[in-house]
Amino acid sequence: MNIAELRTRRRAGAFAAALALSSLWSSVALAEQFVVVDETYEHTPDMPDSHYRVQPKEGTPTDWKSPIDYASGTAHMHLEVFTKPTDTPTKFQACFEATPTYACVGQSPSYTTTGVYDWETPFSNFWSPPGTEVDWSKGGGKIAIILKDTQNGKPSADNVGAEKAALYMPTKVRLVITIVAPGSTYEPPSSGPADAGAGEPDASNTGGGGGQGGSGGQGAGGQGEGGSTGVSAGPQTPPATESDSGCSIGPNAGTTSAGLLFLAAAVALATRLRRRA
Repeated sequence: MNIAELRTRRRAGAFAAALALSSLWSSVALAEQFVVVDETYEHTPDMPDSHYRVQPKEGTPTDWKSPIDYASGTAHMHLEVFTKPTDTPTKFQACFEATPTYACVGQSPSYTTTGVYDWETPFSNFWSPPGTEVDWSKGGGKIAIILKDTQNGKPSADNVGAEKAALYMPTKVRLVITIVAPGSTYEPPSSGPADAGAGEPDASNTGGGGGQGGSGGQGAGGQGEGGSTGVSAGPQTPPATESDSGCSIGPNAGTTSAGLLFLAAAVALATRLRRRA
C-alpha cells in the first residue's frame, strides 16, 4: 500500500468516527424524552366536570428535574379524534395534578371534525393557580384530560345539561403527551390506536378536586389558563408560535452539556486522525 492510499484510508476512518459520534449524540438527544400519557378512550357526557383522569405510564420518571431537567423542556400533545357527534367547535387540555399544586398545558386548536391535531407547550408556559408553582422534582402526578368548548367551559352534562353536552360527546380520542428535555429532538408517536400498554384510568376518576392540587371545578380548565400554544392540522405540520401565558418556571433552550461533549469529542478525534495521516 502506498502513502497516498494510506492517507486516504485514514481520512475515511476519521470521517467515519466523526459520523459515529454524531449519530450517537443524535440518539442521546432523541432518548431525552418520555411518553407520560398514551390513552385511547371515549370521552362521555357523564364524566363529571368533563374530566377524565389517568395515571402516568409505567416507567415515567419520578423526578422531572434530575438527572435530566425535563421541567425546562416542552410538552408535546398529539390528539387523534376518531369520532365526533357534531361539528360544534371543541378543544382539549391536560393538567398535571402534581405537588403541591397543578399545572396545565395550553389548549388544543379548536376543531370541528375528526382528524389529527398537534400542539406543544414549554413548561414555562404551563398555567398554575396564581402564586403557586409545581415541584417537578416530585414528578407530574396524575393527569386530568379535559374536553372544553371554545370559551374555556367544560360542557359535561352536570355543567350544561344533557342536550348541550350531546353536541360534544361521546367522542373517541387518543391523546399522547410526550415530555422532551431542552436541546432534544421531539420524536412524534406513530398514528393509530394506543397499544395495550397505555396508561390506566384512575379508579377515582371524578370531576371534583383530585390529586395533590385538584383540578376540578374552576381549577384545571378554570378561567385562568392560556389558550392554544402550538397548532397543527396534522402530524406533518410544525407547531406555531407559543402563547404568552404560563407560570414562573424558566425554560432552558440551550444545548445540553452532553451534546457539547459529544461534538467536541468528534472534532478532536477527526483532527487527531487527520494529523496522523
